[in-house]
Amino acid sequence: MPGSALMRPISVDDWFASLTGGPSLGEPVTRVDGTGQADQAGGSQSLSPRQRERAAAKATKEALCVQAEVVALSWTSQKARPEIARLAELWKQAGRANKADDKALWVRFSTARELLFTRLDLERSQRQAAESQAHQTKESLCETAERLAERADTRQAGETMRSLVAQWKQAGRAGRDDEALWRRFKAAQDQLYGRIREERKSSEATQREVAATKRAIIDDITALIGSPDLNRARAELRRLSDSFHAAGYAGRDVNQKVAQEFREAQNAFQAWARQEPARRRESGQQGRYGRRARLAQQAERLRRDVARAEAELALVPPDPTARRSHGSGVTLNLATAGASTTLAAELMRLRIRLADTEQEIDRLDRTLS
Repeated sequence: MPGSALMRPISVDDWFASLTGGPSLGEPVTRVDGTGQADQAGGSQSLSPRQRERAAAKATKEALCVQAEVVALSWTSQKARPEIARLAELWKQAGRANKADDKALWVRFSTARELLFTRLDLERSQRQAAESQAHQTKESLCETAERLAERADTRQAGETMRSLVAQWKQAGRAGRDDEALWRRFKAAQDQLYGRIREERKSSEATQREVAATKRAIIDDITALIGSPDLNRARAELRRLSDSFHAAGYAGRDVNQKVAQEFREAQNAFQAWARQEPARRRESGQQGRYGRRARLAQQAERLRRDVARAEAELALVPPDPTARRSHGSGVTLNLATAGASTTLAAELMRLRIRLADTEQEIDRLDRTLS
């Protein structure tokens, strides 16, 4: 999807400085001649104040065009719309270049904005088509599940139901009806599994078999402690936990006992998993594990900062002076820059930094494993 690789917004100052290799827009650049006297770079005598103002406006608008094109090609709808509105507001504040440059740059900026709206419209159409297909698929799965719930052979019905659950997960969202469809599907699933549990409760032989299965799973969990591959051991724990819950009912008394043993085995594994990184750091991998610990602390701080920024942004009231602009059949709000814009930009930067940090932790974990 075009918005999967988000790019950080660049400031006009940073863009201009990167082009010139010098200071930011609006910041005077001085040079020292042979007599030691400082003078404005670029020749203050050769450019009038109006010419310098137009040159600055042109550089600013070129930077805004670059950022608008980045947004149009790669940002998601949720973040692209407020960002393009922010850039349009900055455009109005940038001043005027000469007439020809202003016209060409505005055409470029407008083209980027139109491209964004066209892309978002296309993505919306594709999303609606996918939701329509998912709705049909889940409707069919609900009907099949409801028939299964009444089937006499509960063992075969249970296997088929597991296949339906897998298909459900792959179907995608069905739009606004997704939750209602899930409740319908879940009701049929619960009805079938309820019958299965009742049948198992009535069979002592089945209950003994379930108890033996669960105890074997508990033994397998205990055997994971000391595994050389911590990540794989954690994945195996999740698989075994799923198998334990899916094994069935082992009788009231036995079920409670094996459930307690299962929790104790899980807790023992988790205690080992928490202590294992420290032990490995002491075994000669201190540098890598130290970096991992610092990244984890940084990620935790960023999560707190994200939560703080989200809470602050939620408290900022909407701007009643926001103006509306229409173009290409798409309506967008062009709010003046203020607390909401600043907080939204800060929140975006924090989220990007958090995602980068978490990806670095994952890469380091794979190396250490």
